[in-house]
Amino acid sequence: MKIEDFNIKLLCTITGLIFSMMLSAQDVPSMPLSIPVYHPMVFNPAYVGSKDFTNIGFTSRVFKNWNSQILNFNQRLTTSDGYFSNVGIGGYTFLEKLDQSWNTGLALAGSYHIPIDVANLHNISIGGSLKGLFNIPITSGEEVSDSLNSTFNPNMDIGVYYYGPTAFAGLSVTSLFGTGESKGISYDSEAFVSREYHLWGGYKFLLSRNLGIVLEPSLLVSLNDSAFSGGDKHIVPYLKLYLQNFYIGTYMESADKFALFFQYQFPRFYTGLFLEFPRQDFLNDDNIIFELTLGINLGHEGPRFLDYRHW
Repeated sequence: MKIEDFNIKLLCTITGLIFSMMLSAQDVPSMPLSIPVYHPMVFNPAYVGSKDFTNIGFTSRVFKNWNSQILNFNQRLTTSDGYFSNVGIGGYTFLEKLDQSWNTGLALAGSYHIPIDVANLHNISIGGSLKGLFNIPITSGEEVSDSLNSTFNPNMDIGVYYYGPTAFAGLSVTSLFGTGESKGISYDSEAFVSREYHLWGGYKFLLSRNLGIVLEPSLLVSLNDSAFSGGDKHIVPYLKLYLQNFYIGTYMESADKFALFFQYQFPRFYTGLFLEFPRQDFLNDDNIIFELTLGINLGHEGPRFLDYRHW
């Protein structure tokens, strides 16, 4: 079987599995909004170690609302003779302010990568993470009611991820144990955590080899088992256009909002900006969400967005 045919069949198979669930979702953490763009390991721990460089990245909402941040790290371990091993490690910590509480947490992840061709260009990885999530009520100096007690939720994520030069696809389950009904946390509480299912797959189309122009459509589906309606609201198409060391992208989550994100890769670090604003009254800066990302990439030859040598 040709690798290209394998890519397409694998994407179709995973897509069919996830759509058969037909459930709805919420994300933990849910902010910053650009987590799927800049921190995909939050959705799938098998992503950890899938790049041939060490990554340390930080994203924060900026300007008027500094209410959410995330810091992540992931790398592929090397052997004593300098070659990449099959093991990846990583982790992240986050902070987000909700209407009545703060959510914060820490996760540690590991993955194992299995080459499926001789040249190690196409791989399947299996990953898992252990995490602890804290929900802390905002009291404003007032006495906390019984319904607003601080909670701690230990949990874990698992996932599988395929990646190659032109395609990627991942299937994962986050917050595997949910919130724990024994704690008496209601579904509408900000401390409630539901088990979630994620599928993310995409394909890169080479438009110009000389100019380094690549178009990457992808689809993110996030579903949970807490409600059985509104699943279509969590099927989000993404689109990226790569121009050598720069990309610009967008996604469509709501017809009422528009999003743009950018990233530029310098030799050893990168910077990016995420913007979301309503289609109406977008000139009012109170309605615009700004998120800034900064990161360091440490690798043997220097990281690159795309490698055309194997296309």
